[in-house]
Amino acid sequence: MTGHPHGEDKTSRSGAGPRGSDPHRTLRHARWRSLRGRATVAFAALTLVLSAAMALSVWLTVSQFLFVQRERSTVAQVTANADQVQRSMWTQGLSTPEMLSQVSRELGSTSLLVDGQEWFTTSLRIGRDDLPAAFREMVIDGQASRQRIVVDGRTMMAVGVPLAGLGEAYFEVFPLDELDKALRVLSSMLLTGVTIVPPASLALGWWVTKPALRPLTHVADAAAAVAAGNLDVRIDPGHDPELLPIATSFNATAASLQRRVQADARFAADVSHELRSPLTTMVSAIALVEDYRHRLPEGGREALDILTSEVERFARLVQNLLEISRTDAIGGTDLVLTPVRLAEFVRRTLEPRHQEQLRIEDGAASLDVLVDKRRLEQVITNLVDNAEKHGGGLTCVTLRRGDTVATVIVDDAGPGIPAADRAHIFEPFARGPGNERASSDGAGLGLALVSRHARLLGGAVHVEDGPRGGARFVLSLPLEAE
Repeated sequence: MTGHPHGEDKTSRSGAGPRGSDPHRTLRHARWRSLRGRATVAFAALTLVLSAAMALSVWLTVSQFLFVQRERSTVAQVTANADQVQRSMWTQGLSTPEMLSQVSRELGSTSLLVDGQEWFTTSLRIGRDDLPAAFREMVIDGQASRQRIVVDGRTMMAVGVPLAGLGEAYFEVFPLDELDKALRVLSSMLLTGVTIVPPASLALGWWVTKPALRPLTHVADAAAAVAAGNLDVRIDPGHDPELLPIATSFNATAASLQRRVQADARFAADVSHELRSPLTTMVSAIALVEDYRHRLPEGGREALDILTSEVERFARLVQNLLEISRTDAIGGTDLVLTPVRLAEFVRRTLEPRHQEQLRIEDGAASLDVLVDKRRLEQVITNLVDNAEKHGGGLTCVTLRRGDTVATVIVDDAGPGIPAADRAHIFEPFARGPGNERASSDGAGLGLALVSRHARLLGGAVHVEDGPRGGARFVLSLPLEAE
């Protein structure tokens, strides 16, 4: 029977994670490190890059278009106004302020006229000094020009056209407030769009990748089922051409593994069965010799005791091996499920010397479970024997009621089982590293039978730290109503 190791590993037995660790935070990190999480993040990053590039492209294109359009309209208006001023100076006897007042200013511009050394303006806020000196001189020298300037903190467009007279030029300054406002609105909309894209693309990517990665989920679930011992599981590819080659390969591998396991199980069963005949002969021979025990010398009686003990151990080994191989070969096809009152069943299964160690918690006395009596009896017996032989003695057997399961808890007085060894003690022929366990009797099949029978009964078994430092084996069985 498989026992647990007796080399206490306090570090391994600690179930706590790193100090200050947050399980929810760890779960979130693991979720984003998964294939689906990485695909979602990649999708969001690509969407962010594309949206940023598109926003930049839209900004450059639209802003350039608006500025060019505004520039063309201002140049057209200045050219028309300059021609009007030129004609007025030649044909009409109007003063310069009167001529400037007649020009069209649809865009809210300010007109300036230089005649020799004298400057005229239609606004008290904008005058000659607001125009850059190099810009003024270039236009007065006969070259039309335009330039953006800043007046009182406002961006404006200044356009200058030379006139026919010497030292004469016409200037017009246009405010760009509307253009700046339009560009600010455009930039705000683009920035808002780029800001909204990452969370929206994360949500969309998480939703889109679920059906896309569903075939991998099927494969992972099937692989987990095979790892748990369910060799009958197969993948149905349905109408998914991408899943078909994976499903075909997996199903062929699972079928081959199932045939191999069943062949090994049949071989072990055949060997165990063949061993029963000579074993029966040996047991009969020992029983015959026991009848003449009083005639044997002291050394002969000691040898007979050793032989009897080894034959009994050999008989248990053959019986357990036959049971395991039979379970592996035929699975649960021979299950005989019967509803039982768990508390009464456990009490009858325990030996009289362990009756007082049974503790039934509130609500557990009336628990009903649907089980195979033979298998459940063997599970409880093996757990108690394991505690007695390899765990320093049985301390308590507890029955507890859960929401959907009934729980049988077996505590022992040993040093416990290191966390690193808990996943292996339910394997056949598993032995712990402790000296006491390695030297004890048992072939390492008892807990392996417990694990197999628990699965066949629809339950599970695991080991954890006991409240008093020993090992605690927890058997969970579904309630009859479930």
